Amino acid sequence: LVAEQGAGGILSDGEGARGSELSASYFAVSKPKAFNFNRFIDKVWFYDGRAASRDEEGFLEKIARRHHYKLQIHRLPMFKDNVFRAALFSEDIRCMVFPPLVHFPGIGELAQKDLRGYVSAGNNAVFVGSYEWLSIMNDVFGFQLQSSYVDGPYYRNDRTVKGTPFQWSRSMLEQPDGSVYGVKVNSVPMDGNCMFDTMGTCVVFYVKYNLGTVCYVAFAYDTPYGIGHWDQILHAAMMM
Repeated sequence: LVAEQGAGGILSDGEGARGSELSASYFAVSKPKAFNFNRFIDKVWFYDGRAASRDEEGFLEKIARRHHYKLQIHRLPMFKDNVFRAALFSEDIRCMVFPPLVHFPGIGELAQKDLRGYVSAGNNAVFVGSYEWLSIMNDVFGFQLQSSYVDGPYYRNDRTVKGTPFQWSRSMLEQPDGSVYGVKVNSVPMDGNCMFDTMGTCVVFYVKYNLGTVCYVAFAYDTPYGIGHWDQILHAAMMM
């Protein structure tokens, strides 16, 4: 089953007669079944603009490399239209991580469109622990996420984790010592799945977006202490 996306990817001249017959790009509405969840990614984008929290960003990078020291981290310095577009299309990197924010970054209409295109083409955007990101996800992807907070522990949803990297995670996430910015379970889009929740508050979810995924991890990783198994959750989100 496919859905037409009028302003999606670009067909190269080398695709011949078949390409010339298509007037638009097409994206499947579900992830390819052949995707290998067992192999960790080797490259990732990390947003490190002025709006990102420097302390949390540095710690988050360390967590991302934990047990995966060969992971190559490429940095996105800003959302300025030309810089952002050049970065997205300069490397074959299928995951982008957005650390917690200290204030709202300026994201223009073209940058928003490019981010939607990046995810739609089969890539993965991971947003981490910030009410600001929840608002930005609503604006960019058309979600209607509503913030919520409930003390942990948080429990794995065995029905929704099947077929995802989260199925190998622990069945319970402890309440971390740092900040958690959850969302109301019933505000997660219909195409989304909540991985961990408690009492109507979801702390880890993903949403299918054309060929790609949008992931959210509610923990801000703002302390190196008492994080329990939240490092595994970040790794699982990056593998989606």
